[in-house]
Amino acid sequence: MIVFRLVITSLAFLLLPIWCYVITPFGSNAARAAPNVSTVVFELFTRFNPTQAQILELDNLQALEQSFYDPSLPTKFFAHGLHDGPGAAYSSRDAYLQREDCNFIAIDWSVLASGIEYPIIVERDVPRAAVHTGQFIDFLVGNTGAPFESIHLMGHSLGAHVVGGAGAAVTLGRIPRITGLDPAGPLFSLNETDTRLDTTDGDFVDIIHTNGGTLLHDQQGFLPPIGHVDFYPNGGQFQPGCTANHIKSTGQERGACDHARVVTYFVESINSDVGFRAVECETQVDFEAGLCADNVAVLMGDPTPSSARGIYYLATNDKAPFALG
Repeated sequence: MIVFRLVITSLAFLLLPIWCYVITPFGSNAARAAPNVSTVVFELFTRFNPTQAQILELDNLQALEQSFYDPSLPTKFFAHGLHDGPGAAYSSRDAYLQREDCNFIAIDWSVLASGIEYPIIVERDVPRAAVHTGQFIDFLVGNTGAPFESIHLMGHSLGAHVVGGAGAAVTLGRIPRITGLDPAGPLFSLNETDTRLDTTDGDFVDIIHTNGGTLLHDQQGFLPPIGHVDFYPNGGQFQPGCTANHIKSTGQERGACDHARVVTYFVESINSDVGFRAVECETQVDFEAGLCADNVAVLMGDPTPSSARGIYYLATNDKAPFALG
């Protein structure tokens, strides 16, 4: 049963002025015909080029064949969020390449994500980037023989909806795992699953919430559970360490700090010795009261098993290393 707090927040999302904007469903003709989608490119990094990107593009077979892409290795995709760029993926890139030999692809949709009108980006540009990415995955698989089973899509904020739409847009197979890192909440409806990341986009969808709520409270993420498994570190709205002193020293706004912290948690989880242990629980209040200590526990982040289901809570440190085990 979804807890009262999540229900109230869900209603808040439904009451946002979504009806003012027609959100284009992923894969629609309007999204495919939109101009400038060719600005979405894909930065490939491997252990042969760990910091120097090789640029891959949809239907550019020559660039793909001349790259270090190895279809026998796991392939990780990461999509950045609003007003960001591929550099937002580099900490994840470094952690993965440190741990294993893999293909890491940073989805650069920064031209589409840099607009000043958020509703237009949600309505028009997220679906364009999503469909283009799905088509690129088909192009990659079709020309290299890479198995879909080796693909993991990750996205932060609006990027979570980009990779969700990409999972819905692929035609040659199914994406086995999609990770949503504090998926953007404003102007996305709980009921309109065609326009946001949801459980139909991949075989396993795991979500980490760090700044869920509404813009009225400077919260940028989606609070209600939308994955096969949803994690709520520190309650999923405000993160320890995002204090007034931190905000003053970094120049970040409060919500931006909480919203970005999810990427830091995920990156740490890739190589953590102790991990982010989370327990299944109905509410943060029950978790803090110790009522869920004996419940099912799983690790949040990269090690999350695909069998995980439900809502999980955990606490973190207020500075790195954040994982408490």
